Amino acid sequence: MIKGLYILLIAVLLGSCDSNRLYEKNISIDNDMWSLEQMPNFEFENTDTISEVNLILNIRHSSIYPFSNLWVFIHILSPSGATQVDTLETTLSQKDGKWLGDGLGDIWDLQVPFKKVRLNESGTYSFKIEQAMRHGNLSKIEQLPGVMEIGLRIENIE
Repeated sequence: MIKGLYILLIAVLLGSCDSNRLYEKNISIDNDMWSLEQMPNFEFENTDTISEVNLILNIRHSSIYPFSNLWVFIHILSPSGATQVDTLETTLSQKDGKWLGDGLGDIWDLQVPFKKVRLNESGTYSFKIEQAMRHGNLSKIEQLPGVMEIGLRIENIE
């Protein structure tokens, strides 16, 4: 009984250590194969129109991912309907092939800060993340293997 209370207390304390996080959600990719049609969507209810925040892309992939980088388009839809699209290239491995980020077995997690921004409208912001990988001939890669989850983290700037 006492041991269970200690474990619960530790879990609560560890969960509360991340005071900068305003929002974080990760969405699983179907069959670890990111298709062009699958665009994970994240909705954030914004109430602070003054402070800047960090927008961070979360990526979980396996070691079967065939590339050293990942290109994505990030579509941001404001509460008033204004749309902005950012293009982001993320390096996933070093030149020697060593994966970046935190790994456990053949699974790797990487957080990539991509923008500091002030969300200047109150209401619901929508963030859609689209894979934008291309072959050498610039044709789209229809199915991107080894991508397990894509996520969005929004945090206060320290």
